[in-house]
Amino acid sequence: MNPLTNSFWAGSLYLLAGLCGLVRHFLLEPNVPNYPQAPRWLLNVYFMFAAVLIFAGLRFLTVWLSGEAATIPPGATGMGVLLALATFTYKGSMLFNVARQRYPVETWARLNRISELARCSRRK
Repeated sequence: MNPLTNSFWAGSLYLLAGLCGLVRHFLLEPNVPNYPQAPRWLLNVYFMFAAVLIFAGLRFLTVWLSGEAATIPPGATGMGVLLALATFTYKGSMLFNVARQRYPVETWARLNRISELARCSRRK
């Protein structure tokens, strides 16, 4: 892939990862009663990391839109896209984990029962 395509993918994935982190930050605020409480320093870390990811994503998308992958700011490499994908996967799964805690206990009991039924039987 060329640096412009890499910049598009890296920028999009970093932007999405940053947005997932930002949503998670706001879900863990102390004034939201449905979610577990997080210490203030940890909320600050979530917010700052989300801001850095959004900035990096917008930076790469600016390179992609301007078509200047060889100039400053530099375009993304293939490894940069892989790192952006890993970061997005991590931030997305952490957001999903926090969001799923909102389900009532009965819903989780039903989901666990369905998961048990869907498993294959053991071989003898």
